Amino acid sequence: MKSWRGWGVGVAVSMVVLAGTASAAVDAKSKPVPTAKYAKTVCGLYGGVTDRVSEFIDAYNQDTSSVDPVEFHGQVVELTESLLDDIASAQTKLKKSRPDLDDGKQIAKLFVNGLKNLHTEVSDALETFRAADPTGVAFQADISMFEVTINLLDVNRSDPFRELEDQDLLQAFGDEKSCDDVVTIFGG
Repeated sequence: MKSWRGWGVGVAVSMVVLAGTASAAVDAKSKPVPTAKYAKTVCGLYGGVTDRVSEFIDAYNQDTSSVDPVEFHGQVVELTESLLDDIASAQTKLKKSRPDLDDGKQIAKLFVNGLKNLHTEVSDALETFRAADPTGVAFQADISMFEVTINLLDVNRSDPFRELEDQDLLQAFGDEKSCDDVVTIFGG
């Protein structure tokens, strides 16, 4: 999995921003917050997930070097479960606020869905890999399938930033330093 595409700091926003059609609810008690604070929250959490995925890739490439297939299988499962916990935590935190705008709940849902979809795809890959038999002849193919799935997480995803029309919120994303590694806002 040494050729992971996307997910590095400073890479285009589509690397982590995975909005789709699945519906993730914004917490019913979510607080409307100023656009600047919402931008800081979104970019902080998305940047954290980006960093965590990079750490996952590094750990996968370094720490799962066991030649014993059973041990390798266990290490990958444990490592992936930890990544899933971190994505779920970020999603939970993101559900607690929304931008103080008329369509703030819909905007918040875009970003929450991005993390939800990422979690679902990693979880699906893990469940398939978890079912693999590390002592079976097809285990190398199972490893390859897991790696391909992880490597393609950022392909063909929609970008919630592209869905935004509110100029105040776009300006807040453009002004927030923590957004520099997550999104580039053009215009002004």
